[in-house]
Amino acid sequence: MDEESGQWIRPRENTVEALVYGMNECDGVELDLRLSEDNRLVLHHDSKTELGDYPECLTLDELPDYVEPIEDLLNKKDFIRRWTEEGAFTCFEFKSPHPSSGKAGGWFNGKEREKHMAKMIEELNEILEPIDFSESSTVIYSFEPKIISASKKVKTNLKFSRLRPHIRPWGNWTSQRIVATPSFILNSLPRLMEKQRKENSPMLPCSLQYLRGFESNLSLGRTVGLEGKKLERLTKCRKGYPVYVWPSKSNSERMLLDAGLTGLTDDLAPTSVTLESGQARWTKPATQPLTKEQRKELDDTPIEQHVSKVNEMKKDVTPWHELSDNERFDFISNWKKRWSWEREIDSLIKETSSSSLPWEAPRIIGHRGTGKSHRNGSS
Repeated sequence: MDEESGQWIRPRENTVEALVYGMNECDGVELDLRLSEDNRLVLHHDSKTELGDYPECLTLDELPDYVEPIEDLLNKKDFIRRWTEEGAFTCFEFKSPHPSSGKAGGWFNGKEREKHMAKMIEELNEILEPIDFSESSTVIYSFEPKIISASKKVKTNLKFSRLRPHIRPWGNWTSQRIVATPSFILNSLPRLMEKQRKENSPMLPCSLQYLRGFESNLSLGRTVGLEGKKLERLTKCRKGYPVYVWPSKSNSERMLLDAGLTGLTDDLAPTSVTLESGQARWTKPATQPLTKEQRKELDDTPIEQHVSKVNEMKKDVTPWHELSDNERFDFISNWKKRWSWEREIDSLIKETSSSSLPWEAPRIIGHRGTGKSHRNGSS
């Protein structure tokens, strides 16, 4: 909050400040990592810095001050508490170097890209080793297809997933989408889930385009969506398989949650308490879950009272880590029934504790912390 104006100013994306804030305001965060010239994992999304340099070609000391090492984030107690004690989730997205950087094999050397991904996995694995986080609270994913083969060459308990369809790591957003269109058309969301399952990926990150709007009808095969028969097909074929959707905007966030999906949001401003649908917004559906009665109470609140009601309920609703075992069991059982989760209740409960939720739990995740704030990018 700006002291002079009293207004909230969104922190710069992918900074420690943004990620700590996002972790406290919703169910977890997504962050982007690159590997610097001196093998340091740094928080940065774009293939170049604002000065036009490739991050992979500079050492940590040579990078701009806003590019921070992952260790700076993991030294923040507020972040670690939410992640390891209160059930919050962290998505680590690995970024591959721009082919013109000369790193990771340039344009065509797949073996070198695999080595680059493996090196990133090794570095993150070592950094995270002292941290006691639950297996179902963390995923590493990438648009780089070699992330899966690289993960099999490193001894780690971390879980990995591919971002599909593949979007090249260079060019502007428009050109990236044009190149990715054939893959988008050839792969329906059910087909993508099938591919992820075969790779033993714990979840599927995907674009909202698969679920809403004109583009959702373009992919070959069974189309699914967030309403009516399309939603029924989605629930039936998903069987609880976790799907993380970006962007989760004001006009789609509640629909995603009601479908049992996780949304990645770019808006965590304190003033964003009313969705376009007119419903009050709740940004911690997993780590501070609402009972049916509490959800109805919030939904029945007039728009002019949303701010006061949300603030009141934030204080009164019991967070996940303070619920009793029986209360957590009730939530898991109700969610399993509502969204037709395939896994047996014993398997779900095995992943459930005061500090963890099963993979299937729908969440709100802060994209790059509190939302992208610079150049348009793919994820």
